[in-house]
Amino acid sequence: MMVDDPAIFFNGIASRYDRAYALSAADSRRRMRRVLAELPPPPARVLDLGVGTGREIAALLDAGYGLTGVDASTEMLERCARRARPIALLCLNFWRPPFPFDDNAFDAAIALHGTLAHPPDEKALTRLARELARIVRPGGRFVAEVPSPAWLDRVDSLPRATDRRIQRTGPRTCTCEDLVVGARIEATVADESEWTAALRPDWQPRVQLIDEIEWFVTALRA
Repeated sequence: MMVDDPAIFFNGIASRYDRAYALSAADSRRRMRRVLAELPPPPARVLDLGVGTGREIAALLDAGYGLTGVDASTEMLERCARRARPIALLCLNFWRPPFPFDDNAFDAAIALHGTLAHPPDEKALTRLARELARIVRPGGRFVAEVPSPAWLDRVDSLPRATDRRIQRTGPRTCTCEDLVVGARIEATVADESEWTAALRPDWQPRVQLIDEIEWFVTALRA
């Protein structure tokens, strides 16, 4: 059964997220360069879906973007709010539109580090894409980093970690468990055709391989 409220899992791991889950500084910089290259020119207004503890905030602010972060986890947002340069933050489960934003409120939306791997049902990506099309202006951008089906195919062969466990539960699903705090959430991996179908017709999507197990989804607001 999919987890409808991601806050349960992310509240549980918030205290150890930055040291146990976050990428290295070098990897973060490399990935953010790719994200920034896809965004409209600053000072564009960017919505960060699943802002978490805010590790990408500095890169976006340094580039001159106006940033709003949303997350379902109050514990994650509390840590994000302690960053040296605060941004507008809102506790929001983005799988449950509508959002409390005006039409065309943003120039772009981003969802990084597999944020969108936990949809509560099979129509969730489509609902999210439609709501983002409402609040992102025509000509705006959407950027997401998401696991590919190849990642799920390799779950059983991944190196065993002492603090977490990933167990495949179906053709497109797996359970991610943090063994330290006992928090669990299910991940669902969409294929390229599903991403394309979810984003159209409001978006003009492109799905590219980042590496063998991750996709870079970009889309232009039609």
